[in-house]
Amino acid sequence: MTWRFLRAVVAGLLLAACAVIAPVPASAAAPARIMALGDSITGSPGCWRALLWKHLQDTGHTDVDFVGSLPAPGCGFTHDGDNEGHGGILATNIVRDNQLPGWLSSARPDVVLMHLGTNDVWNNIPAATILNAYTTMLGQMRASNPSIKLVVAQIIPMNPSNCSACAQRVVDLNAAIPGWAKANSTAASPITVVDQWTGFSTSADTTDGVHPNSSTGIQKIESRWYPAVVAALGGGSTPTAGLHVEGTRVVEANGTPFVMRGVNHAYVWYPTQNRAFADMKSFGTNTVRVVLGSGQRWGPTPASEVTNVISLCKQNKMICVLEVHDTTGYGEQSGAATLDQAATYWVGVANALKGQENYVVINLGNEPFGNNATVSATWASATSSAISRLRSAGLQHLIMADAPMWGQDWGNIMRDNATSVFNADPQRNTVFSIHMYGVYDTAAEINAYFDAFKSAGLPLVVGEFGHNHSDGNPDEDTIMAQAQARGLGYLGWSWSGNSSDVAYLDMTNSFNPASLTPWGERFLNGTNGVRATSKEATIFGGGGGGDTEPPTTPGTPVASAVTSTGLTLSWTASTDNVGVTGYDVYRAVGSGAFTLVGSVASTTYADSGLTPSTTYRYQVRAKDAAGNVSANSGIVSATTSAGGGSGTCKVAYSAQNWGGGNGFTANVTITNTGTSTVNGWTLAFSYPGGQKVTLPGWGATFAQSGANVTATNLTWNGTLAPNASANVGFNATYSGSNPAPASFTLNGSTCTTA
Repeated sequence: MTWRFLRAVVAGLLLAACAVIAPVPASAAAPARIMALGDSITGSPGCWRALLWKHLQDTGHTDVDFVGSLPAPGCGFTHDGDNEGHGGILATNIVRDNQLPGWLSSARPDVVLMHLGTNDVWNNIPAATILNAYTTMLGQMRASNPSIKLVVAQIIPMNPSNCSACAQRVVDLNAAIPGWAKANSTAASPITVVDQWTGFSTSADTTDGVHPNSSTGIQKIESRWYPAVVAALGGGSTPTAGLHVEGTRVVEANGTPFVMRGVNHAYVWYPTQNRAFADMKSFGTNTVRVVLGSGQRWGPTPASEVTNVISLCKQNKMICVLEVHDTTGYGEQSGAATLDQAATYWVGVANALKGQENYVVINLGNEPFGNNATVSATWASATSSAISRLRSAGLQHLIMADAPMWGQDWGNIMRDNATSVFNADPQRNTVFSIHMYGVYDTAAEINAYFDAFKSAGLPLVVGEFGHNHSDGNPDEDTIMAQAQARGLGYLGWSWSGNSSDVAYLDMTNSFNPASLTPWGERFLNGTNGVRATSKEATIFGGGGGGDTEPPTTPGTPVASAVTSTGLTLSWTASTDNVGVTGYDVYRAVGSGAFTLVGSVASTTYADSGLTPSTTYRYQVRAKDAAGNVSANSGIVSATTSAGGGSGTCKVAYSAQNWGGGNGFTANVTITNTGTSTVNGWTLAFSYPGGQKVTLPGWGATFAQSGANVTATNLTWNGTLAPNASANVGFNATYSGSNPAPASFTLNGSTCTTA
């Protein structure tokens, strides 16, 4: 695609790893003693420990001593590998045989990293029994060291060939661990939970469905342990890094998840519009992304102004994302800066940034690289090099890396290379930013991109997006709903000041907060918008001390509108002390293991693409913005119909476009051409052009998931005798052309078309 958006430019078995980390006073001569406790996942292969040791060394945490009775396995380089990772061991057997006190007596740990329970799960030990073993071991740890710190893992998933039920048992154990930790943590001996499960794939990240592989698995495990270990070594709950990455989440220094909800502000072109900071905050924004110049096209914004911008952010209790805009479209845009030139700018204003790690995110460069595929292919090396330069200059901040190809990454360059860039950051403290405009005009495209980063275990934010654009009509409803359901940050473009050709992206008219544009009203006050979902950072006193309470268990799903290829689920909502943000839906085929198939913000989910005459099982769990998840709901089973067949129904479809707009009205007539009465029906079809139904419609209950649309009868028109018809319809929107659906099915049977 060609990007035409001109901003205001012109405008064995396993070892569970458990870590307890004790603070080390600055004057202490003895190193902090860290004991990794677990099974073969911790012991051998246990090279995540080698990566963790090296990561600590590379970031200045050299005064540590890994302890344990077992030696290091070979991991390709010399490291401190002492550990208590005993292959095949069970947590319950450690307690049964009273093994831990002896290990503690010899190792004398200050910190325990515990990833334990995989073999218990494999042996069908109930989660409650495993947690009882945890409690016994915790008492033994505290008897050895009253101020010991325990970092306990929600263990990685498993799917061994000889245990089809193991996957679900891991989910059950992990769901119970946060509650156990909260009940047993004390000020003197705190317990930290590290999520090793989310984003870890048994197919992509293990060698056998259980043990982590050396290409991606051990790297993911290490990246989850590192922030918690650094926090413990810092002598309290506040690590030196400030805002930082923890798995797929951005968290504050105290470990509280921080979900960005904010606006882009064109500061470099409007440096006197400083009232905008307070005006944005009045709508509840917790973040502002501020446009700066590095001197190639705008600015350079001097260090004194950077200091003032940070001060304005802090005065208004917003996190500052500072970005260099000169890099926009490099390789295609004349005069654009390189990422190396942007890095030179950041190093030049480093003194204004240092000490602000709790408040500032450094966005390397806006939309580096245009649509020149050859130049964009250098994104990974150029981004890694820029990050390295900032780290060498002593900048420890959370770094944000924009995607190439005008920020939209339509060639998936960032998506496919983000892991290498993340690992190239010696602090593993980089969050990736996708800009969603015309490329992301369907729910399927949006969810696919979000899912890719979730599967990779990498953090992602939507650094820019809008409700309309010259290169296509972005699906802002899905962007906002899915970001909220998944706990992803988003920053809308922009407060005010866009050039006339894209003035529709202004949220206010002439910077006036009392005069919102339609986009501003939607973004700030609409469903899943800023006012409804933003939470102030705890560094400013917002959000309390961190939410650790999971939502209540959702109701058992009910399956309806079952066809040969799809069905609809609904369930009773969960409650939460702060607020439920969404639900994860899990599906199993027959008696197989459950896998995640979707995330929704509502209490309904339409599943499609199923196999006829097949039994599926479903369960759901709720989640909140802090990442807490409920216990799994009850299980519902549903069997799809046989499907197939044709000639038993006829569909007449017509669509009337609205003059001067991008909307249309669709009317559909469904006729039973069979010889038997139809009692209850669901019509299904797919839109080939990205059309979006405006709910609720009439004559049926409509639902849409991506391109797929279903219409289910109402109580008064569910019976269709032979030759009887039902008329239904809806309003909808389109972008570009408005082609009709190619085919229709009624209760899974293909219909003829009139």
